[in-house]
Amino acid sequence: MGFGAGRVPRLVFRKKSRMQSPPSSRAGRAVFAPFALLLVLAACSPKSPEAPKAPAGPPGRLGTAVVSGRVSLTGAPPANETVTMTTDPFCAGHNPGETELPAYVVGADGALGNVLLRVTEGVTGVYAAPAEAKQLDQKGCAYSPRVLALMTGQPLDIVSSDATLHNVHAAAKENKAFNLGMPAPGTRYTRTFEKPEIVPFKCDVHPWMRAWVAVVPHPFFAVTGPDGLYEIRGLPAGRYTIEAWHEKLPAQTFTVTVADGETASHDVTFVSSASSASPASPASPHT
Repeated sequence: MGFGAGRVPRLVFRKKSRMQSPPSSRAGRAVFAPFALLLVLAACSPKSPEAPKAPAGPPGRLGTAVVSGRVSLTGAPPANETVTMTTDPFCAGHNPGETELPAYVVGADGALGNVLLRVTEGVTGVYAAPAEAKQLDQKGCAYSPRVLALMTGQPLDIVSSDATLHNVHAAAKENKAFNLGMPAPGTRYTRTFEKPEIVPFKCDVHPWMRAWVAVVPHPFFAVTGPDGLYEIRGLPAGRYTIEAWHEKLPAQTFTVTVADGETASHDVTFVSSASSASPASPASPHT
């Protein structure tokens, strides 16, 4: 269509409206935002331990034989290291002045505590882990207990009773190492270990805090108390090699043969010497 002479065409410009998101798209973004935040928080939170795997292989047997005895230290025990905990007011309040670190727990007549006794040879079959957890506490700026033993796959509850910052640094080699912050009383983590070894525990915030967790693939172990006594129960009849391990003394082994219903007695004597003052390397575990 043409325009008549002298007429100017009128051009109409319309303001382009902004494109509106459909209601369904806005609702989707509203749902996605908190969901993304939950994913971030979950990624930053410590992961829960995986459920222990069912043991593979023929089941191990329990019996009625017992091995028991007493562990002692002859000679004057080396002096325990002392520390002043002034770097943390909470720790200093619970441990004023010089505090002795209990590497050597020696009782009456040389009774030696915190010695692990575990069968290293003679056990056959696979043993299921107990569902009941063992507990490692941080109390008064020290680990309690200092030496703890549990089975492979058995839960370990790591807790803090202290109103100060701790961290639990497990320097495992055969198992997965971990380092957990414990910022307040009541903090709790649960972990399991799937391979036998003696795992050193420490606190990087308080370097005097040390503990050892022995992971054993069967239930035939014990840890001595201040009286130095031990008892390993439930063994089937047979011949066994047993290791006595202390954090600072060279490990010892001995062999016993037991019949059904029999109690075999065997005492272990460690000798105090200047050469035994350095920590002994954990012996290689045996099934």
